[in-house]
Amino acid sequence: MTDLRVDRDGGVLRLTIDREDKRNALSGEVMRGMLRELTGVGADDETRVVVITGAGDRVFCSGADLGVMTNDATGLEQHQGRGLLRDVILAMRACPRPVIARVQGLTLAGGVGLVLGCDVALASSAAEFGLPEVNLGLWPFMVSALLARHVSPKHAMHLMLSAERVDAETAFRMGLVSAVRPAESFDADVEAYVAKLAAAPPVAVRLGKAAWQTVEEATLAPALEAMQAQLSLLTTTRDAAEGVAAFFDKRPPNYTGR
Repeated sequence: MTDLRVDRDGGVLRLTIDREDKRNALSGEVMRGMLRELTGVGADDETRVVVITGAGDRVFCSGADLGVMTNDATGLEQHQGRGLLRDVILAMRACPRPVIARVQGLTLAGGVGLVLGCDVALASSAAEFGLPEVNLGLWPFMVSALLARHVSPKHAMHLMLSAERVDAETAFRMGLVSAVRPAESFDADVEAYVAKLAAAPPVAVRLGKAAWQTVEEATLAPALEAMQAQLSLLTTTRDAAEGVAAFFDKRPPNYTGR
């Protein structure tokens, strides 16, 4: 694997798009590697958090590699290749661990889709975001499916029609990212946040993430019924009992993932 750097340390799986000379564009190799790693997390008891980022300081991800659109592949093959981004985003949602975007720099086109597909996106104050497809005679069709779930219709259409870039604070106000941290302390801030998530009770996180997605996609009555069932299920676990016991004992909990 050369386009995607994979590192595991202390319960954290880090996936780094390692194509700095290509502005960390999404190649087929990158997306297939992400898909393989994300789908493998469910069978990995050690991993507690997944972090996705880009190599270097300047670009998180510039979107799909446009060279793919001009190669010798047939239209059908190109269509199937574009489905890789869909598969990666769905794998992020299905991943039983939190998936965090570490957005350290410029983020464009499909890179914005990658950020929106993550559970949490932490952005450096130096980051910028944009959907430039319209300037190329294209449209961010796949990104728009995610955009509609995170920002207002007016903000979404502005981004897609104008192709203007917005800074990190504007992206935060729109709902594109979860939080913005100063560029000078960004690495330390992200590591502290990731360490906190890695120490969270894994069963509660797994059930909670799945439950949240159920809430997102359901009307109120079925959502409340599903949440009642999930709460009852979680309270049967040893982690839940340990968390409550630790609270009353005034000590740190020792979660085992059971």
